[in-house]
Amino acid sequence: MTLRGWKIANIFIWSGIGLLLLGMGLNYSLFRPYFDTLFKTQQLAAAPPFDETLGQVNAGQDALKPFDKHDAGTSTVTNLPPTVTASPTSCPPTATSTPWPPTATSTPLPPTATVPTPIPTPTGTSPQYIRIPTIGLAATIVPVPEEKLADNDTGQLTWAVPDWEAVGWHSGSALLGEPGNTVLNGHNTTRGEIFRDLYQVEEGARILLTGADQKIYFYRVAHVYILEERGQPLEVRRQNAQYIQATTDERVTLVTCHPYASTRYRLIVIAKPI
Repeated sequence: MTLRGWKIANIFIWSGIGLLLLGMGLNYSLFRPYFDTLFKTQQLAAAPPFDETLGQVNAGQDALKPFDKHDAGTSTVTNLPPTVTASPTSCPPTATSTPWPPTATSTPLPPTATVPTPIPTPTGTSPQYIRIPTIGLAATIVPVPEEKLADNDTGQLTWAVPDWEAVGWHSGSALLGEPGNTVLNGHNTTRGEIFRDLYQVEEGARILLTGADQKIYFYRVAHVYILEERGQPLEVRRQNAQYIQATTDERVTLVTCHPYASTRYRLIVIAKPI
């Protein structure tokens, strides 16, 4: 190649690099998630093993405690009315020659009155709207069912995800305001990418859920984890799925893929009632 040809080639090369950088600058909002998740992934904690016998994360003192009177979230215990018993009325002696105490008669005493234990009525409500102020998320929540994976002869099921800008509520998971695991999912890249910025949520952030009863339920993020999913054996993926199973405490679990435009990990955000 002659010197002139080499100079022309360099002009085309550097022109191409310049156009590439210019295009990336003009479309930075599209490329930002790739760069952000590249660094953020290194900061996210790998999820510890899930202890399904206790319905909680097995992570020492920082684990989410099982549901009890000290960790009841928004649930309350109604005090039952005391049992009322009727006692016989003492009668004074009559002005007769009969010595005291008076002779017992066969008049039966009134029966003991008891108050039946009231049967508690369900107080939970389905989630209909979600807000996460720290990432500017505000979206409708719709129930989603389980569905069979395509081209799968084993009958393995997976949860559907809304194909538009909405969050999916696993319809078999817990209602708001009751003990259990309320599971929400969403896409992070395509079809509305409603959970695109979920990886930016940090521990301590608030999550606000509006129920069908029009009440707002407040939660605080307790843990943010990633689970390696793609290419993992079935046993590992089943263990990962424990995070969306029923629990004995009250919590909300948000699930999406991670990083942006990839299914290598599952991003898990666990929040507890305030």
